[in-house]
Amino acid sequence: MKQRDLAAFIVMLGLALFVVCLPSRALAGPTVGVVTLSDQITHNSSDGKLLYVEDPLGQWSLPYILSENIQFSPYPKSVFNEGFTSSSYWLKMEIDGSASSKHHWLMEINYPLLDVINIFILSQDEELLASYELGDLKAFHERSFTHRNFVIPMDFDQQSKQLMYINVHTTSSMQVPLNFWEANHFIEQRSTEQYGLGLYYGMMLVMFLYNFFLWTSIRDNDYLHYIGYIAAFAGLQLATSGLGYQFIWAGSPWFEQIAVPLTIGLVGVFGTTFTRGFLQTRIHHRYADFSLKLCLVLSALICVSSVVFDIATVMSTGKFVVVIFLVTVFYASAAMLMKGQREARFFLAAWVALIVGGMITISMMLGHLPNNLWTTHASKIGSGIEIVLLSFALADRIKILQRAKLHAESLVKKELEERAERLAESNRLKNDFLATISHEFRTPLNGILGSLELAREERGNQLLSSLQDARSSASDMLELVDNVLTYTELQAGNRILSPETTELSPMIRTTVDFVRQRCDAKNLEFELKLLPGLPNHIRADIKCIRHAVKALLENAIKFTEHGKVSVSVGLNRLNERPCLEISITDTGIGMTATELERVQEYFGQADSSMQRQYQGLGIGLSLVRAVCHVMEGQITIDSTKHQGSTINLRLPVQPLGNSEVRLVRDRPETVHITPIEHIRGRALIVEDNTVNQRVLSSMLNKLQLQVDVADNGEKALEILNGPRQYHYDMIFMDCQMPVMDGFEATRRIRSASIAEKDCPVIAVTANAMSGDEQRCLDAGMNDYLSKPVAMEKIRTMVVKWMPEEKLRGQAPTGASGQQSV
Repeated sequence: MKQRDLAAFIVMLGLALFVVCLPSRALAGPTVGVVTLSDQITHNSSDGKLLYVEDPLGQWSLPYILSENIQFSPYPKSVFNEGFTSSSYWLKMEIDGSASSKHHWLMEINYPLLDVINIFILSQDEELLASYELGDLKAFHERSFTHRNFVIPMDFDQQSKQLMYINVHTTSSMQVPLNFWEANHFIEQRSTEQYGLGLYYGMMLVMFLYNFFLWTSIRDNDYLHYIGYIAAFAGLQLATSGLGYQFIWAGSPWFEQIAVPLTIGLVGVFGTTFTRGFLQTRIHHRYADFSLKLCLVLSALICVSSVVFDIATVMSTGKFVVVIFLVTVFYASAAMLMKGQREARFFLAAWVALIVGGMITISMMLGHLPNNLWTTHASKIGSGIEIVLLSFALADRIKILQRAKLHAESLVKKELEERAERLAESNRLKNDFLATISHEFRTPLNGILGSLELAREERGNQLLSSLQDARSSASDMLELVDNVLTYTELQAGNRILSPETTELSPMIRTTVDFVRQRCDAKNLEFELKLLPGLPNHIRADIKCIRHAVKALLENAIKFTEHGKVSVSVGLNRLNERPCLEISITDTGIGMTATELERVQEYFGQADSSMQRQYQGLGIGLSLVRAVCHVMEGQITIDSTKHQGSTINLRLPVQPLGNSEVRLVRDRPETVHITPIEHIRGRALIVEDNTVNQRVLSSMLNKLQLQVDVADNGEKALEILNGPRQYHYDMIFMDCQMPVMDGFEATRRIRSASIAEKDCPVIAVTANAMSGDEQRCLDAGMNDYLSKPVAMEKIRTMVVKWMPEEKLRGQAPTGASGQQSV
């Protein structure tokens, strides 16, 4: 149904209900006559025959009216209806039954919500013939005629003409529709009406149970709010029709008083919660949702007020809340329909039907429309249409949800298939990587073991050559292990940046020497450019930078067979931060776009076959990208097949000082190294592995240091706390040891009262992950070396931490030699 057709349907529905509910005549004629009962008619009303007088204070009695000759005025409407008022009214009419052979008639007041009704029947001589006290303040069983409306018998055996005075006072709407029925015809007529009411409440019960079972199966809270709304609206109709007082709470006049405002409030509560949930205004329309929340609060207050405050006050407020509720729901429905929400089509039509019916009933209760069959049951008709349309709306919503579910399932299925493909590809790449890493590790390992095997039987220069080969293979294997660990740590997101202040010149010099040697070995031309503005010192994670640069340079040299490799180093800015910009250009084989995409995947290589020409782990570019991700850097690659590649790497750094790195004879400025022969001092080695003890002791002895060794932290403390005639200048501490590890030993040294309390402690450990260095520093150590250690690194640490007077060559105190504990 299109929005234009839906709007036309709503307008036509409203006009139809309005026309149907128009009274047969809006105003009665001015003539005041007598209600005549005859054999030709079975039903008559007080239309045009009624006299009335207002009693504002509700103090008059019948004897007072008769004695004071109170003047009654003709009532201008067909049905007595004054809306909500605090006044009492006296009604008067004359009934003539002389033309009827049937002397037993019934008088009915067809509005069951009146509080107090006093009826007096007098003869023509104003002699009291009968009196009745009715109203919903009295228990239902006290009524003389068991019916939802107020019914009294009338007997014309003795007096064919009678006067009737009716006094009415109520907190609900003041309307007194009077009907006179021949007794048998009343039962027949009202039985037909009862069937209609039974059909209505049966439909409400069926819809309640149907939606309740739906809720128990799908557990959608919107259905729970909807069945609450159905129950509340059915309760309201039971209260206003009088059936509830007749069949359900007949023994409780108190509940009969609060039933109408209480059920009005519950209708508002469940209606607004259902509307919010069904239309999802909280997500799609903020203003409509706020209006519904306000209506929800007002409805809840009506529920509470009906129990706490007097009914007159609650009813006077409740009529406005009903109007606010209807208007708010209409506004929310229309707003969501205008936003294109399909579910709002049936929803808006349903609420329009209820609104039209409700407005007609409210207008009747306020006295703006007459009380007749259509106005009395307009809200029931509207609610019946509403319940049916809301069921269509919920069914339509289920279809929409099913379509959305099928669509989501198809998307999930497609995504799962894609993930399965990616997982299979990832597993293939991992298998290739494991095969590659096994090959790459075994290659240098074979060089180590083979060279050492040959060294057992060789002498002289051949022995030195074999040892050099073993050393070179061990270096290659260490580099492989370091790359794998770094790459794994970066990919897992466990890399902790460890900024350090360092000279830029040594890093560039080391890189240049490495590249120049490799280029010379392959007869490649090498060029280095240092752009102006390079600082002499920077602060950054130097290890990450070295790994990234080295990986790029190795690839450039590996894939270049002839031509040139150029490196340009400068200072630039990235995202408003200073960065080290390194550009690497080669004249190698280059890559196509497909190959470039493949090599940037995990474990990706342009050629991963067993016959590939170029060896390696295949993690170079992905390692560089991982470094860029961790350091918030950037890498760009421009490559052309068979023409070469240009890679631009930008990594954020903090430049320090104003001095610049310079080129001296095509090389970066040299770094001063303290000569070995000038160093004097004593060191303590704390290490549990005997081979590592001998290696580290030999390195320190070559630096002219005297060395003592302890197998673990506890023995080291015994030495430091024992009697000695000398002090240690440095302590080299392993971290993982039996009895007492290096962390605990360092903490105890720092807290002990010994001469070495502030002695430099250097961690020498196989723990090489990024957080291990910080853990050592947190334990109180001064610096960090990861195993295996080279002679150059040991010398750097000695120069860095040895007391200056020992570097100038002053001899240490005490005996020389090595002590092992």
